Amino acid sequence: MGVLSMLISITFIFLAGLHFYWAVFGIKDPSKVIPTKETSNKVKSPGKLAAAFVGIVLLFFAFVFINKEIVYVETDWMHYVPIGIGILFIIRALGDFKYVGFFKSAKNSKFSALDTRYYSPLCLLLGALIIILELLS
Repeated sequence: MGVLSMLISITFIFLAGLHFYWAVFGIKDPSKVIPTKETSNKVKSPGKLAAAFVGIVLLFFAFVFINKEIVYVETDWMHYVPIGIGILFIIRALGDFKYVGFFKSAKNSKFSALDTRYYSPLCLLLGALIIILELLS
């Protein structure tokens, strides 16, 4: 199960790096990575601090799975955090029934096409792998 933990960690580190890149250099085409309202094509881009915060959270997620193999922190709550992360990603894959996830109703933007094709399946895969990893360990 160590390989699976490391693959999940590498994925989180990559995603964190992407968010840090956006925090430093900005998002070149926000309509591809941020949901837009159906009534307007204007995309409200979150700030650099929000992107950096998401990057920090993703690095924490990576640490949780690295910690499963190389124990840096030994606490009782660290055994429950991965299940919470897995559930969080499964909920993200299912979506808010409006702008994100498999069951979104807004399907006419660049983001919605990319979300259906890449973002939601990645979240579902990560969530399922995390839950499977936790059930087997």
